[in-house]
Amino acid sequence: MRNKLILVFLMAQVLLLSGCQTPPTVAEHPGYISKSNLDDSDPRARLVLGSKALVGNIRMANLAFRKVGQFTQAQVGIQNLSNDRYNIEYRVEWEDANGFMVDQSGVWRRLTLSPTQIDTIMSTGKKPEAEKIVINLRLPDDPFIINQDKK
Repeated sequence: MRNKLILVFLMAQVLLLSGCQTPPTVAEHPGYISKSNLDDSDPRARLVLGSKALVGNIRMANLAFRKVGQFTQAQVGIQNLSNDRYNIEYRVEWEDANGFMVDQSGVWRRLTLSPTQIDTIMSTGKKPEAEKIVINLRLPDDPFIINQDKK
């Protein structure tokens, strides 16, 4: 009986120890380079870069918010940090205070940024609960867009 108790105890320890191991994170794998396609430096605005070529070359600048009646209006500067000229597309979404999407323009608009230029995007949330702005940027010739259009 004592041997069975010892065996059960040892098996329980093995199970506990093997279950406590956490899998390695992506950052621990060799060759991983941390480059974020998300600029969330302001709590009320987020810039999502949908093309790898834009990562590290485009950022948000000169953010301003105001109330227009019961709606929120945002003015967001998009800054080209590189010496390249970018023809990009952007789409604006609005979220409530909890991060739920409440408004999406659905339309991709074109924007050209010369080297080191800052261009301003203005948008007004169409619902009173819209508080946070999300701007999605992409290059028009991105392969993802081409594949998406074929579906």
